[in-house]
Amino acid sequence: MRSILHLNGKWELLCDPAPCQRTAPPPAYPDVMLLPGTTAQQKIGTPNTACETGYLTEVYPFEGQIWLRKTVALPKEMLGCHLTLTLNRTRMTALWVNGCKAGCCDSLCAPHCYDLTPFAHETMELVLCVKNTDYPTRGGHMTSPDTQTNWIGVTGDITLTASAALRTDTLRTYPDATEKTVALTGILHGALQTECIVTAESFDKNGIIRPLQVLSHHTLRADVQGKFTLALPMPDAPLWSEYNPVCIRLMLTLPESDDTAEVTFGMRNFTANGDHFEINGSEVMLRGKHDGLVFPIEGAAPTDVESWLRIFAIAKAWGINHYRFHTCCPPEACFAAADLMGIYMEPELPFWGTVHAPDDKDFRQEEQEYLICEGLRIADAYGNHPSFCMFSLGNELWGSPERLTEIIARLKANDSRPLYTQGSNNFQHMPLQVPNEDFWTGVRLGWGKLIRGSYATCDAPIGLIQTAAPSTAWDYEALLTPQYAESTESGGEEAEIEIQYGTGVKKVRAAKTEGFCPDVPVVTHEVGQYAVYPDFSEIEKYTGVLQARNFEIFRKRLETAGMLAQAEDFFRCSGKLSRDCYKMEIEAAMRSPHVAGFQLLDLQDFPGQGTALVGMLNALMENKGFIQPEAWRGFCGDCVPLARFDSFVWTAGTEVSVGLGLRNYRPNIQKQTLHMTLTCTERLLAEAKAEISAAATGYCDLGNVGFTLSPDMTGKAVLTLTLTETGITNRYDITILSPAKPVIPQDAVSVVHTMADALPLLQKGNAVLMLPATVAQSIPGFYCTDFWCYPMFRSISESMNKEVPVGTMGLCIQAEHPIAKVLYSEEYTTPQWYTPVSHADCAILDAAPEGFRPIVQMIDNFERNHRLGLIFEARVGGGRLLVSTIRTEECPDDAAMSALAQALTDYAASPAFAPEAELDARMLAEILC
Repeated sequence: MRSILHLNGKWELLCDPAPCQRTAPPPAYPDVMLLPGTTAQQKIGTPNTACETGYLTEVYPFEGQIWLRKTVALPKEMLGCHLTLTLNRTRMTALWVNGCKAGCCDSLCAPHCYDLTPFAHETMELVLCVKNTDYPTRGGHMTSPDTQTNWIGVTGDITLTASAALRTDTLRTYPDATEKTVALTGILHGALQTECIVTAESFDKNGIIRPLQVLSHHTLRADVQGKFTLALPMPDAPLWSEYNPVCIRLMLTLPESDDTAEVTFGMRNFTANGDHFEINGSEVMLRGKHDGLVFPIEGAAPTDVESWLRIFAIAKAWGINHYRFHTCCPPEACFAAADLMGIYMEPELPFWGTVHAPDDKDFRQEEQEYLICEGLRIADAYGNHPSFCMFSLGNELWGSPERLTEIIARLKANDSRPLYTQGSNNFQHMPLQVPNEDFWTGVRLGWGKLIRGSYATCDAPIGLIQTAAPSTAWDYEALLTPQYAESTESGGEEAEIEIQYGTGVKKVRAAKTEGFCPDVPVVTHEVGQYAVYPDFSEIEKYTGVLQARNFEIFRKRLETAGMLAQAEDFFRCSGKLSRDCYKMEIEAAMRSPHVAGFQLLDLQDFPGQGTALVGMLNALMENKGFIQPEAWRGFCGDCVPLARFDSFVWTAGTEVSVGLGLRNYRPNIQKQTLHMTLTCTERLLAEAKAEISAAATGYCDLGNVGFTLSPDMTGKAVLTLTLTETGITNRYDITILSPAKPVIPQDAVSVVHTMADALPLLQKGNAVLMLPATVAQSIPGFYCTDFWCYPMFRSISESMNKEVPVGTMGLCIQAEHPIAKVLYSEEYTTPQWYTPVSHADCAILDAAPEGFRPIVQMIDNFERNHRLGLIFEARVGGGRLLVSTIRTEECPDDAAMSALAQALTDYAASPAFAPEAELDARMLAEILC
């Protein structure tokens, strides 16, 4: 029987800051540290007075090494046994036992295991050195201040395990869900043959345990290296999937030594079949999210199962069934929780860079061998988990495709169970498929062949959600069909190009790829990145290792700009636009049968890389309030009803065609009905039904519905799709406007185009409508919210001598104002504003008095903080001035522009035009010419 001694608790401590002075244990340890834990969690070290703006500020950072000492009295029953010390998540370590060095380990991802058998003694002095500098590789998000910090300590359990000389270990399971069998392999120590007893049980997150049938008595026969294999039929084993996350525990007992080893796995087959994934033979679509191990309170990933169960329960409530870990691998507890929650996991090597070929002058053999070794250790440590379905070599890699192929081959030879990819979004504008990868992840299928809706300006061309009017009529099918692959060319002359490289820039040599179509499942990479203004009420929630001092700086900037009172409005309005952009993004993937999955960036905020607040949840996984999970699942779930139409803005009296579809993977759904309704001011305008076969899996086209809108009905309408048997609902907000018509002028209003013309009229006390010909101090109108975050991509664009992003974050509208009401406006950006915004310049009104609010205001980012106006009013020189920077004359046939042009004229002539704020005429003359 194995016995375990837990070494958690107090350890003596000596801190050795970088540059580290010691190479051997010190004579004295003046401090104490509790393990598991980190120095930052226990406020060890010097408080940090810095205020970081690009990421959260670590209050007690430490770089260097720490020396930890603990004296252990070994129980008598453990003497004479095989002893293994296990550190369940740490940094680089070295260990001394009773003054003798026992070894070292440099894994950032796997447990550190030390064989202490040669050092066994009744009393054992353990000295552990932990170091967080000079890693063999930079470490990606395993060590980044942008995410979990470069913490130091041991965050998981520390155990000393005693086992018999005759024992088994390194158990691996190779399940076959079709045949209901599992091949069990392992290492037998102490003999080449012995009898064993196998027992099995299933269990789930509710703790329900059931014994399983398994052939119990076996003779283990090992080869000269100790390797053995058992073939175990398990006829009543439950199949594991997202819908039935039931795990199996196998116990292997050797009666001769009373040694028992355990292994947990799931009876499942996760495979790539052509253009899609399958779980146990049934097609599945990955609805994924990025994860960089962001835990602002702890400053390190949790190592308890309960914390991860909570996290995955939140994710599943939002329709997520897949996690891609960006340049990192989570701890054992995360995989165990994912097993119980039915999450398909994709860890990634901690690498974000270039993989050079051995004959390249920049080849770094030591680093590459380390990364390969790390991949092997990850597979050995976590490969039995049914949730461990996929594995990536890194993020946005460059270099040698042949070398990537070789690395995949080495990892597959060690463990063929997960599906492998060369990396996430490798080679960026020049993508390619390597021969032995099982799936492909990226954002382009060649130069300009986009399979995502948004991009950074420095990576132009940018996406449809950024450049086209909101629509549900587009998808990626034209780029993902074999016919497309046959019509494109790959290769070309190699040239040196400058690329975005992580958070900076780099020159690389690559051959331009005109386009290609992978013959493996395609997963779209880091989808979304739609920025939201900071929520300053979050500041007080950062009570742990990290503080939101960046938020404090952003708040002070907004206060200095005189707009702090609008902070909540900016947060709410930008967030609702971000939500709607995510909906369009996800639905485009859902309408594309050949898209096998997507990975959001992100459902939650990313607190680093300039502070990228791109989530519907904050960094603490709390809902920001823009949408409820059940509504999100209406377009991001396993069964999604979809509508296809050209525009969210319809014209009264016209014919409308709506295509209906369904993306479905939910098992055991019987025949159901899709019910479509269109309502406006509680009036039913149209209704249709479509019957769906129970066998409909994947994407199902349900045909078109046509109807004619009433000529007298305008306003806010709602198109609702409901699956009547399941209650699943997806809704689309539509605006119905009257047809465009010429503007009827008002005699009481003077219309001018320059301040020089406006000022004499204003001095006479007139009402003036100014439609400026030029806005000298302005930001271009841009409908979509900013991509990722302005500071990071402004800097990258400037480094590349490219156009900087516009950087705005959507409209903040006085929705009850008469002008806004004509377009049935919400307080935030909605599709009827696409054309007006796209034909406007946003006037920079920084010199306006504090509290001045434009009728239609563009929200600026937290770095620049301009007060931006598209439509605003004020008293100027004794008169009343209404300004619109929207060039309505450029689109006279557009219904929204026509309505807006008339509304401006009518309002300027109405008694309601009575602005309270005053603006300086000279200031306006400088801005508006």
